[in-house]
Order: sequence, then C-alpha cells, then structure tokens
Amino acid sequence: MTIATKYGIQVSWRTLASQVFQPTRETVNDPATYRMTVAVIDTNELGAGQKEIGFFAIDYWGVPFSIIGTGTTYVDVQDDFRVGRCPTSGKMAVIYKSAYDGKALYLSPESFQHLHPMAMFNAHKYDMALLWGNDPNPKKAPFTALEIPIISNYQTDQVDPEDAAKTINYAELYGEDPCVRCIIVVDANTEYQLQQMPQFTKVGGLIDTVFFTPGFECSGRLIISKG
Repeated sequence: MTIATKYGIQVSWRTLASQVFQPTRETVNDPATYRMTVAVIDTNELGAGQKEIGFFAIDYWGVPFSIIGTGTTYVDVQDDFRVGRCPTSGKMAVIYKSAYDGKALYLSPESFQHLHPMAMFNAHKYDMALLWGNDPNPKKAPFTALEIPIISNYQTDQVDPEDAAKTINYAELYGEDPCVRCIIVVDANTEYQLQQMPQFTKVGGLIDTVFFTPGFECSGRLIISKG
C-alpha cells in the first residue's frame, strides 16, 4: 500500500444531489437507502466521475452515506448512521474514496468548501463516533454453577456484569457478529478456554441470546468483543 493510498484521499469530486428518492425498504431494521442522480461539476477534481460500491457520499449538511450501488448517472446510498433523511436534494454533495484504501470515513477539510459552513463540523461527529465506538473493550460476564453459560436479552439495556451501577447494551457495543469465548475456571490456579463455538438464538433476525453447552455444570466467564 503506497503512502498516498494509506493516508490520502484518493477520490473526491463534487456533484449536485438531484432527483433523490427512496426505494422500497426491506424491513424496519434495515438502514434506509436512497438513489440520487450525480454528475461531475469540475473535471479537474480528484478522480472526477469515479463511483464504486464502497465509496462514500457526503451531503450538503455533512451527513456521510455509504455507496452500495452505482449506475451511469446515479448512485445508491445507505443511511448507515440512521439519520433518517435523504441526502439534501438540489444541493452540493461530494463523492469520495478516503484513506486506507477507502476504508476510512474521513473527508479532508478542503473538500467541504462548497458545502454548508457547518458541514465539516457535522461530519466530524460521525468520525468521532466511529473512533469511540469502533473497538470497545472486551466485556467479561462471570457465571457460577451453570450447565449453559449464557448472555440473555442481547438487544436490551441491562446491568453491566462488571459494574452493577452501570447498564450495558451488548448489541450497541458489539453488533450482530460478536466474538464470544467461554473461559472455564477449574480452581484458583487453573482455567481454560472451552473449545466450542458459541450458539445464537435470534428474534426478528437479531441476536437474542448467546450461549455455550459444555455438557457439565461449571463456573467461569464469557468474554465478548467485536468480531
């Protein structure tokens, strides 16, 4: 990976977000998607006209959308942050591929000069949300004398197993593809990781419980982290 690809914006060009509409939504749990017509305004801009799945579009107010489909004259975008509104129709937007081979959400300040004066500051909150929320610390959930160590009510606010004065929502922190391990304590000096994959039950397509079946009564802890 070159330095430019690693740290620099690779594509950034302006367009008017026009004829914006929302196709049929699959379920209420899915993020909204929108289609908008796009066209190059300045062919001198970086990668003008390039648009691919995995790029981002940022609208006039600084709201980022991931591009999930493209056509000759349009892009389909997804409301990843559940903002609840479409890209601002008839206003300037920026199509871009960011640093780290497009994996970053970040857009450099000079690309905001044709958007609303508050756009850069608004976009910054999404950058910071990802930085703070991208990699929460693993959580330990102790269990005692259980045949089925389990995390229940995965989608619901509940008592933090490491601090009873706080609440935790596993789904918000670890998403729908978490990494979960089961550590079994034999005695004060011996413990081991159960060589078994976690099992999941779901409700409405979302995780409801995560559990293990070691086949005997045991004590220890479940450790959950981002997958």
